[in-house]
Amino acid sequence: MIKMSLKIYKKLDLTGQSCAGPLGELSGVLEEISPGEAVEAVLGDEATKKDVVAWATKKGYKVVQERRDGNNYVVVLTK
Repeated sequence: MIKMSLKIYKKLDLTGQSCAGPLGELSGVLEEISPGEAVEAVLGDEATKKDVVAWATKKGYKVVQERRDGNNYVVVLTK
């Protein structure tokens, strides 16, 4: 469950991308967000989701939520 105080700043559909593509896009968008805002990323496979979660953790971002949505994976990140 997403904390009610968080506002989704942007939803990114990264389902057609793998490897560095989603990380580059997420990096740029995460730099734009303010406190209390989050970014929702929709990813096409579990391997990419794991890469995004590992990268976010290493960079010091918070993984607020991870869930499966049909064939996709959704990750919500904040600063």
